[in-house]
Amino acid sequence: MFVVALSPRPRSVTDVAAASEALWHQLAQVSTHAAFTAVSGQLLLGVPSDADAAVDAVLRAARLNFCHIGLGVGALYEPVPAEADQVDGRALRRAQGALEAAEHRGERVPICVSTGNTELDAELEGLLRLLGQSIRTRSESEWAVVDLLTPGVRGQQKAVAQTLGITPQAVSAAILRSGYNDELGARSGIARLLEFADNL
Repeated sequence: MFVVALSPRPRSVTDVAAASEALWHQLAQVSTHAAFTAVSGQLLLGVPSDADAAVDAVLRAARLNFCHIGLGVGALYEPVPAEADQVDGRALRRAQGALEAAEHRGERVPICVSTGNTELDAELEGLLRLLGQSIRTRSESEWAVVDLLTPGVRGQQKAVAQTLGITPQAVSAAILRSGYNDELGARSGIARLLEFADNL
């Protein structure tokens, strides 16, 4: 199982209310066993439904650039409650430990992972931070395109172009500049490593 723990850094944003709304908007789109819940003003917890959703949650939070992020992998007591603030087990404790590490390491993209294997943790952290830094460089126009794409669906560019009132060529160029296709491949690779860690 996977638990994501988040700690917003309000000093890093000028409009806290808008930042909070943006974060909840992003997290609401993550597939979960237990939806993200504010345990306190400085701690949010969620239980993504699988490894792909765990990667999605981490990167959605990283995109906004004002959260410390901890990802824990391991067992949870079952049945997993529908409320994230009621879950318990190894994955929760690891997520909390990873979050604490993320808060103190001073990384540019503050993501830490705890799987029970320190070498694997370091590899996953490096991949997630690299991908997080990559998506942070996207322009608003690139995000406008990327946010309308559904992974694995062909022939979307024309529909996206019509929605945004731009040419299909502009959509294609935005996809290329954004590194979207590379992101999809990287996400799949990271999720595969997380599944491996969950089965150790």
